[in-house]
Amino acid sequence: VTLRKGGVLQDICGGDSITVHSLHSFLIADLAPGLVAEAVAEDGSIEAVSVEGASDFAVGTLFHPDYWASSAHASARILTAFGDAVRRHAKAQGAA
Repeated sequence: VTLRKGGVLQDICGGDSITVHSLHSFLIADLAPGLVAEAVAEDGSIEAVSVEGASDFAVGTLFHPDYWASSAHASARILTAFGDAVRRHAKAQGAA
């Protein structure tokens, strides 16, 4: 998929495109207000979105970064960024 220039996923993954494992039977037809397309497949289907102006990690994917996390650098980076955000949130809430 092609990543949005200057977008959240491009920042996380460090490139202009990534290979994804996509197993879905539905697509995003129209973005809701406040969502931004972060990754788009060759056929034009939106594979990932982010929340515009979010103060921390707010990314949704239709593809499965968890499937290739052990072998695909981009997938591992997405999951690491998510985990880092969870830990920041927990710390801010006073959790261990």
